[in-house]
Amino acid sequence: MAYKVFGNPITEETLKGMPEYANKSIITHVDKAHVAFNMKSTVEAQVREYMENLQKILPGDRVHTFCKIYNATGATVTFYTKRDYAGKLAAGSVYPVKIKNGQCGVFVHEGTKEICTEKCTGECTGSCGAVVYSGRNKDKEVCDWMMSWSNRICDPYNKVYTEIDEHGHYPPNPADPVWFEIHAKLHLSGSTSKYIWNGCESYMISTRISKSIVSVDALMVVK
Repeated sequence: MAYKVFGNPITEETLKGMPEYANKSIITHVDKAHVAFNMKSTVEAQVREYMENLQKILPGDRVHTFCKIYNATGATVTFYTKRDYAGKLAAGSVYPVKIKNGQCGVFVHEGTKEICTEKCTGECTGSCGAVVYSGRNKDKEVCDWMMSWSNRICDPYNKVYTEIDEHGHYPPNPADPVWFEIHAKLHLSGSTSKYIWNGCESYMISTRISKSIVSVDALMVVK
């Protein structure tokens, strides 16, 4: 595993080459976001193939969460911070530093203890965490997308929870009270989550694909 970003960036030049934008004098932030959103399925096919191959080589004695973040915000988003509640990044995986408009960033989070072979004793930590990416709203003001997930063998319900807020609302300090609030909201959430804030939208869906592997899809949008 390594740093993985899939898809070609959707830029102003990309739109100028499209018939519907060829005669438009000003191509906006939202125009680029709209095109990226419509081209999401093309990138998803590449990511799906990568994940299927990765699943074959991951050790089967730990919980793994395959996280995919698609950027349809009209601009590049940048990794800001993360919070591990249980587990950590899998060996060789990293949070993509930058995900350009129209690209999908991928990372793998894993449990730090082995899967219980008998009835769960509480020793299986599972994979539970959050990541924050900074981007811009339709007025090009900086804001933060927070995306969190929970994948535990002892809990039959894999969960996700997402929010958007002003830049810095989710601080790097893991002991900040906001992270305890996020964890509580994640615990009460379900396998899907949606959040709308100041012209920005965030969507997440969690799908269990085996006893130990959950696939999490996140979408960052500006409209």
